[in-house]
Amino acid sequence: MVEKNLDIKAMAKDYYQILGVSKDAKEAEIKKAYRKLAHQYHPDKKGGDEAKFKEINEAYQTLSDPQKRQQYNQFGSNYQQAGGGAGGFSGFGGGAQGFSFDDIFGQTGFSFGGGFEDVFSDVFGASGGARGGSRRQSRGKDIELAVDISLEEAYAGISKSVDLDINSTCDVCDGTGAQNKTTKQCSTCNGNGYIDQQVRTMLGTFNQRATCNTCQGRGVIPESSCKSCQGTGVKRQKKTIKIEIPKGIANGQTLEMRGEGESAPYGGANGNIYIHITVKPHKRFERRGDDIYLTQDILYTTAVLGGNIDIDTLSGELNLKIPKQTQSGEIFRLREKGMPHLQSRGYGDMYVMVRITTPKHISRRGQQLLKDLQSEGM
Repeated sequence: MVEKNLDIKAMAKDYYQILGVSKDAKEAEIKKAYRKLAHQYHPDKKGGDEAKFKEINEAYQTLSDPQKRQQYNQFGSNYQQAGGGAGGFSGFGGGAQGFSFDDIFGQTGFSFGGGFEDVFSDVFGASGGARGGSRRQSRGKDIELAVDISLEEAYAGISKSVDLDINSTCDVCDGTGAQNKTTKQCSTCNGNGYIDQQVRTMLGTFNQRATCNTCQGRGVIPESSCKSCQGTGVKRQKKTIKIEIPKGIANGQTLEMRGEGESAPYGGANGNIYIHITVKPHKRFERRGDDIYLTQDILYTTAVLGGNIDIDTLSGELNLKIPKQTQSGEIFRLREKGMPHLQSRGYGDMYVMVRITTPKHISRRGQQLLKDLQSEGM
């Protein structure tokens, strides 16, 4: 009989490759890789793989323990036989030797308050039975609207009504889903709105609380389903939304109307409405923040001799005094004649830049007068 010398390390499983980490990986990196793979391959999840999950756990139990990791690096995955080390995790139903929560989660004792929950709340999609669970209901869809307004409307504020065709609370049963609004206690959850389930994990079996599918977390069900909404409490119908656009709103800002979006079936919370505001460009005024800018033409004679001119503002017509010898391009500041501040009192300012214009047509007498002025160096 020929004896074969077996290279134990060569036949070993590559735990580093299983977890997808390098041989010099730090403890935090190994833990992070394990959590990700445990979430992906847990047999209680869709697409899970129990064999792969056991292999991942076996790798982690070794590499997360400094002593076991040192033996593994020397002897491979058969280090227990080769080096006489302590037994590791035996998988589902087989118990665990030398196994503690410190190995996985870096904490002492049995607790739902730390790393345990971080891993398994994601794996099982719940908050854990030890903490009591919660009633989680669906939420109605949010609605997004685009509304165009003029600069004058942004200055004064405006109310707009928008007609929508959305899922809203049934007007027959007032959202109860029950014919004649008569309900009874849910027999599936005994009126609690949730049910307790047992979840099998590598650490044993734990209780998990989940929303009751019969009553959708409400604790009650209709005596007889509403014929108008088929028992859901919502139906497609027209709804008029009144939008209050505040004065001072700027282009690109968004208004939020909480709870005014689509209604959710079975008593869930309503969605929101988001109104995206576009302030259309103005023919004469330019807005910069809460300040308004205007270019105003004036006659040459007004610039030289001074005078008064009428200018337009967002609050109406205003008389502006032009001093003598005003130069083209000079800017006049009108305090508190700009846009209202959206979130505080007061207004921005208005800046008027004057631009001297020359007449296209001038009489002979006018030409002669200008020549006389020119001769005097004006």
